[in-house]
Amino acid sequence: MLNRLKTILSKASWYTLACIIVLLLAGPEIMVGMEVMALVEALGASTFVLMYLSGLKLFCSKLWNKFKSFESYSTFYVPPLSTLKEMPSLVIHAVPERTAVISFLAFITVGMSGLYFNLLIGL
Repeated sequence: MLNRLKTILSKASWYTLACIIVLLLAGPEIMVGMEVMALVEALGASTFVLMYLSGLKLFCSKLWNKFKSFESYSTFYVPPLSTLKEMPSLVIHAVPERTAVISFLAFITVGMSGLYFNLLIGL
């Protein structure tokens, strides 16, 4: 039992001595390396999320531009936030006329179709 403990302690002392020598030779570069690895792990995840968010933003900007071109002949105007703070009544110009009319007519059509269907089946 004592011989086994002696061999374990002798190995542990050599491992400790080897670690101390490596730390003395490498210096602060080991800590810098560990910090860089942590930074790479954090930046990797945030870059992954940023990649998908930028793609989503590009997709939404294309849809927004098509929507603005659809509403180009109406008085659809989205004023900047600083102007809205000074004149809140300008928000009425941000109501898209064509889209509002199409949505209203679609709501009436779907609602009346539902009522007519209920009358047909007798609910």
